[in-house]
Amino acid sequence: METVKDLIGACNTGLARGLSLQIIAVMNSLVPNVLVNFDDLNVDVEGDQLNPFLQPAAKESLRFAIKKRGKKLHVNSAYRTVVQQYLLHQQFQRGLCGITAAAFPGTSNHEGGLALDVQDPDGWEPFFEQHNWFRLGRHFDFPHFDFIFHAATREDLGSIGVKAFQRLWNQNNPNDRLTEDGDFGPQTEARLADSPVTGFGPSARRLLRLEDPRMHGDDVAELQKALLKAKIIKVDIQVTGTFDMATEKALKQFQEATKRLGVDGIVGPMTLKALGL
Repeated sequence: METVKDLIGACNTGLARGLSLQIIAVMNSLVPNVLVNFDDLNVDVEGDQLNPFLQPAAKESLRFAIKKRGKKLHVNSAYRTVVQQYLLHQQFQRGLCGITAAAFPGTSNHEGGLALDVQDPDGWEPFFEQHNWFRLGRHFDFPHFDFIFHAATREDLGSIGVKAFQRLWNQNNPNDRLTEDGDFGPQTEARLADSPVTGFGPSARRLLRLEDPRMHGDDVAELQKALLKAKIIKVDIQVTGTFDMATEKALKQFQEATKRLGVDGIVGPMTLKALGL
């Protein structure tokens, strides 16, 4: 089993995507919809290292900025999980992968759900500034923008992300529990380093979501059967084994109806449990 510490020299945080998506799912169970997916906007968000998530207010402002310019936005970096930040920080400390700066896990602005690195930052700057997205600097982190609107956002997502990992670890290691305090201390760091990059538990087999090309398999069929069995969705779905748009819509309806799951359209560990899978 490959663990997070095995990836330090790999120079690709996307290799821990399974664990990262589980952490995001737990974050949304701790604080419903604290992060929302923005890949339904006119954006290009390719690569397993890129998590297309923002705080809700940041997403809506991004929607208006993109519509105003009338052009597809190419995103290089968005939300970064604590596992990704750990890898970058370790690479920075060890002089690996060309990383010249990396914040301590839990403290990076990319862990706040309010940051984007984009292509053509000069072209996007006037449109972003109209909607509260501001450039970090032209001589430092050239493509980086932060969404600054304190009345509509939270500033504690870094600690929530750490707490989400701690909760995830405890759910899967009941005899080796961490204090769920959102502090990235030595004990949390050691457990994160030893965590499986594919994630924990049943969802380690695969995290289901709407993708292009569409995900297909028996696990998708099981999901569709479970959604129909729950009898709380109003979307007409068929048991096809293909995760299509109707399946995503039904899944989001189920998540919302539970009143305790993040409505993200992703089958993470909490959603699996709620569905009885």
